[in-house]
Amino acid sequence: MKLKAKHKSAGWGYILLFPALLIMILFNFYPVIWSFLVSFNKVKTIEIKNAGLFDIPGIFNGINNYISVLKNDLFVKSLFNTGYFAIIFIPLTLIFSLLLAQFLNKKLKGVNFFRTVLFIPYIISVISSSLIFLALFNTEAGFVNAVISMFGGEGPNWLSNKWLAMPVIAIMSIWRRVGYFMLMYLAGLQNIPKSLYEAAEIDGATSFQRFRYVIVPLLTKITLVILILLLRDVLTVFQEVYVMTGGGPGNSTVTVPFLIYNEAFNYLRYGSAAAMSYILFIIAVIIAFVQNKIVKRNGGTE
Repeated sequence: MKLKAKHKSAGWGYILLFPALLIMILFNFYPVIWSFLVSFNKVKTIEIKNAGLFDIPGIFNGINNYISVLKNDLFVKSLFNTGYFAIIFIPLTLIFSLLLAQFLNKKLKGVNFFRTVLFIPYIISVISSSLIFLALFNTEAGFVNAVISMFGGEGPNWLSNKWLAMPVIAIMSIWRRVGYFMLMYLAGLQNIPKSLYEAAEIDGATSFQRFRYVIVPLLTKITLVILILLLRDVLTVFQEVYVMTGGGPGNSTVTVPFLIYNEAFNYLRYGSAAAMSYILFIIAVIIAFVQNKIVKRNGGTE
């Protein structure tokens, strides 16, 4: 009797899960398969408009879309720009997140208030954050240039300079995410046994040595997770660019996701856009694999 009741409850569970599973298939798995097939086709706008839900529009084009994308100078430049963003964004986010977590792991007055304040930027939308920094770094009336002029200097045209525009976007991204990753590190720090700190202190280790040889190695697993999340952020950086620079000046802030958007919705080259997406996916898989190997080689600790 009990066995029948278990089977009955399991059956109801599957029935209740079915709508969510159907939505996942329609809005996650199907678009992935569809875009992969489209990446091998030459597609016209009219074919997209006339295509049914399960139709694959266009004429088979082999790997020509992939070849043309790899020969595209703007795509190569977008890879460089995305890499430039990553070089600024990833190390600084990791460093500031860990240092803030270490500082806020102490028993200080008002520590919970500061933790909350640092987390708030993460819940602000990317569009709103971009508009805030657009105002802060405005050439004529921005707060940053106003501070520089107070000390007798002259602020640059931040978002009109091809070497400064991307760092400004990276600074905004760091500001928005550092509080979230700080909380992840904080959770890791609070799980480190106090006996390890005490043992290191008895051995005569300085604060820096305790941080370097006790804390950092024990947070390796969390760092790997954060690196994967940061990689995801790098490979999806679009809204910031769209709002703050529109890819300028001189295509210096055109990232791969931004180029994919333009390729599909402005230039109407859907096959090329799909091919770019899968090249980006392959790059992401390779980087994640290398990250994982490096961490394992260094002996990540639970």
